[in-house]
Amino acid sequence: MLALVSDYELPPPPRIMGVLRAEWRVHATALDDLKLIGDSLDWLCDTKDCVVWSKDRSFHGPVMNIGSVRLNRKKMAMNCLKRLGEEVHRDLLKDGLDMRIDDEKNLHVRISLSGLVRGEVKLSKLGANEASVKGTFKIESYPGDNHLEIITDLVRSMT
Repeated sequence: MLALVSDYELPPPPRIMGVLRAEWRVHATALDDLKLIGDSLDWLCDTKDCVVWSKDRSFHGPVMNIGSVRLNRKKMAMNCLKRLGEEVHRDLLKDGLDMRIDDEKNLHVRISLSGLVRGEVKLSKLGANEASVKGTFKIESYPGDNHLEIITDLVRSMT
């Protein structure tokens, strides 16, 4: 009797690890347009009313508005990373991801706030004196995995 191809188990396709969760944080003054910033973050996260605003005093005294977004679902976090765009992905790879990953396996990204509200997602320049939005992406990896390789492969697959 001949064995059919369907009688054999095929190995599972290689799985690209993902992102477990994403967080964004932005600091705004009382003069900033919080609605515009919130709408921009809603677009970036591809969801509605995702920004939670709180107030706190800055080191120098004036009240600061702190906006934070938490995306705790893997699919939403991955989509958010994709929405950064190919230009940002190429810049991340060119600069090297190793300097952006901490000991807790988080990828840290800063994007320009002024660019974001204009609909342009660009990395903030190192040492630039501009307002930025700070993003943190928790990398999905397991003991024995090289988290730098995992996030590099993931970002490379998005370009």
